[in-house]
Amino acid sequence: MRERTNTNIKANTDRRITIFMAVFALLFLVIIYKLFNIQVLDAARYQLAAKKQYESKISLKSSRGIIFDRKMNALVSNIIMYSFAADPNMVDNKDSVAAVFASIFKKDKSFYIDKLNTKNTSFVWLERRIDPSYEAQVKDINFSGVIKLNEPNRIFNYDKLTSQLVGYTNIDNNGLSGIELELDEMLSGKEGYVVMQKDGLGRKRPAVEYPRQEPVDGNNVILTIDMNIQKIVEEELSAGVEINNAAGGKVIVMNVKTGELLAMHSINLEGGSHDKIAEITDLYEPGSTFKIITGAAALEESILSKYDVINTYGGEYMNIKDAHKYSSLTFQQVIEQSSNVGTIQVANRLGREKFYKYARDFGFGITTGLDLPGEMRGRLKRPVEFSPVSLNYMSIGYEVLVTALQMANAYACVANGGMMMKPFIIKKVLAPDGTLLKEYKPVEIRNVISKNTSKMLTELFVGVVERGTGKDAYIENIKVAGKTGTSQKMVEGKYSKSKYTSSFIGYFPAENPQIVVAVIMDAPGNGEIYGGKVSAPIFRKISERIINLTGLHEFSAPEYNADVVLTSDSKVEKTPLNLVNFDISDAVKFLNENELPFEVEGPRKNAIVISQESVTDEKGAKKIRLVTAGANTDKFSKENGLKMPDLRGMSVRKCIKIMSTLGVDYKVNGSGKVSVQVPEAGTQLVKNQTVIINCDSPDKF
Repeated sequence: MRERTNTNIKANTDRRITIFMAVFALLFLVIIYKLFNIQVLDAARYQLAAKKQYESKISLKSSRGIIFDRKMNALVSNIIMYSFAADPNMVDNKDSVAAVFASIFKKDKSFYIDKLNTKNTSFVWLERRIDPSYEAQVKDINFSGVIKLNEPNRIFNYDKLTSQLVGYTNIDNNGLSGIELELDEMLSGKEGYVVMQKDGLGRKRPAVEYPRQEPVDGNNVILTIDMNIQKIVEEELSAGVEINNAAGGKVIVMNVKTGELLAMHSINLEGGSHDKIAEITDLYEPGSTFKIITGAAALEESILSKYDVINTYGGEYMNIKDAHKYSSLTFQQVIEQSSNVGTIQVANRLGREKFYKYARDFGFGITTGLDLPGEMRGRLKRPVEFSPVSLNYMSIGYEVLVTALQMANAYACVANGGMMMKPFIIKKVLAPDGTLLKEYKPVEIRNVISKNTSKMLTELFVGVVERGTGKDAYIENIKVAGKTGTSQKMVEGKYSKSKYTSSFIGYFPAENPQIVVAVIMDAPGNGEIYGGKVSAPIFRKISERIINLTGLHEFSAPEYNADVVLTSDSKVEKTPLNLVNFDISDAVKFLNENELPFEVEGPRKNAIVISQESVTDEKGAKKIRLVTAGANTDKFSKENGLKMPDLRGMSVRKCIKIMSTLGVDYKVNGSGKVSVQVPEAGTQLVKNQTVIINCDSPDKF
């Protein structure tokens, strides 16, 4: 009995030992598996988690490229501002950090606690781009795991001038609109980084095993925009919108020969985005400015001449009316008086196919390809889409949708002799060290009309300004060619009887066009609705200021003075003139055209007439002697004896031309006509002398 009991006890003991050993073995296997899992299968994950406890990667911001105007004025650049970030895994005393930041920046302590308790990250922002007024308070902040960073911040150097074109960036310096968005990758550069490690005392130091990756700064961009012309445009458009109580407006200034955009600006007071570049995104029906298509096509196809008489049906045809009622007009008068009825008669002679061809060739219904975001192509019906009355309405600027840029470019095409140029706004791209990476050149798209047609159409557009609907665009001594336009706006699917789009698009000088200015006003509300009354005056003000600013000599033509009469033997008492102070090329052209004999004493290139007299040659024949001086003449020598010309009563642009050609330093105060000059007329000029020119009205610039 006792033996059986002992046997049972032994069996139970053995069983317990076996179970224990089995459990132990199982636990051992689990431990082995866990160790294997940690050290082999999940090694990378645990190593990464461990690294996060003592190692963090800090980004080094690149400096965004600078945007310049065509004269290398920095429109937008960068300043360095303080920012604070933290690695939640490395902050030892989160409560203290939160308390200090809350005290300085007047925020709840919980705001920073929440940030510092963020899970699964080694980087959180505490404050970004701190206002400089906080600089003294934050300079001594020094907590484990808190990093002070220098971040570049985008600023406009001339207040908000050009901001619409240049665009904006977000807090991370990524482009949101305008050039900043279009060239974001080019301007952004590439961020660098440095890896920081915490030592045994909790201090953060750069990790020696990870090389510091320096940031690469963004490229710099030079625009075709002229900051001074842009300033004129923004000021005059703003004034025009206010004077006319308009809902907004758009202005474009272009170089007609190259397609370079010199200025662009739009205003929308009806809740639209200021950032939107409406000159390329907003579509409108252009009204009579679109008559450029019918005019150009009719002349190019030799359908008529400017003297041909057109039946205008007393100013009304198929429910389309003219502002003035005429029974008939010449084609020249149709353009000058902006006759809708007359234009329709010409368009019907032309036909829908040819009308469409020229409209398409002038760039309507397609984008210009400008390097700005959001450009619209507009709407140009194909001939198969025309209704029975579409040609009538399209010829006068309805049933067609355009952008302001398309219209400006069409007029530039006529102005430069018929060549359609590709508009562009980016001139050059430079590396951070100034190396030229890319230069944008003028691009010819297609030849739309002949030079002869361009010349004839320009003559018609000059008539618009001198005798027709565009008289308020007239500029003294400068021939302006242009066209007015007025169209009813579509409101809720119907043409409004109270809201209009008023336009004037013109270029100058008509003899050798340089610049086109397009002015489109939205819903003027002070009673005047016609483009000739609303937009033409704004065009004139902008153009006069551009001329005064630039002083381009080709903008001037000789002014004839009846006090001085010179004669030749063949033509007694010929046209009265005084050519002193004019470009020698202008003077020679005038004398040749009037068959007056002359001789030139002095340089003929880049020179100006400094004296004029009637002389008799060895054969007894009378002729005009012009004495000139130019940049390469030693004008200040006793032999030449250059004297101060009389500038009083002249325009600023003429004075600038004279001083520039003579190579004399000058300073202009004010604008308008010259009232005072120092030194006085007739005074001997000396080297390095600065001429002071005071004008009637204060300078607007």
